[in-house]
Amino acid sequence: MKKVALYTNLNIDCDRIKNSLIDYNLTFIKNSEELLKLQEHLVIINTSVNLDKEEETIETLLKNRNKILVLESSPKLINAQNWLLLGVHGYGNSMMNDIYLKSAIETINNGLIWLIPDITMEILNKLNSASLKQKDILNHLSKAEQQVALLLKDGYSNTKISEELKLSINTVKTHIKNIYLKLDVQDRFSFINLLNKS
Repeated sequence: MKKVALYTNLNIDCDRIKNSLIDYNLTFIKNSEELLKLQEHLVIINTSVNLDKEEETIETLLKNRNKILVLESSPKLINAQNWLLLGVHGYGNSMMNDIYLKSAIETINNGLIWLIPDITMEILNKLNSASLKQKDILNHLSKAEQQVALLLKDGYSNTKISEELKLSINTVKTHIKNIYLKLDVQDRFSFINLLNKS
């Protein structure tokens, strides 16, 4: 997908991106009507342009087999999450350097999701933190109970846990009972909720 379309109201974006992407067939979009007619482009949208009906616009662009990179002057994790939930393929800083911009375009063209490194690091830090808290909770359990707890967390039934760990169903039930006692939870829902809060 060598066709790239830029939708922005900032002239500085147009000049900078035009110079960065000389190897691409670059189109500048002036209004939302033009934007909605695009097909099979990588569409770069600067959030300085207030999209009317954001969700519908993104949905239409995706139906027309476009890929979407959203650029924002002050990227934030929550905004990245919201855009990704709408189906965009990339999210970055509108002032990022040429190397990042080209990396974003190539990554998205290869069918992957691209995020600015700062946002990626923020996500990884949150995941690591949640993982460490989960490990702290599970450290209260014996090794056998930890194995059962991990499968329980992933939604395995008692029978599936029994098959996976090659334990009798009664042993699985005993481990689950002990897990609930040690972690002061009453059922699967409260157990999973406890792990998800961490």
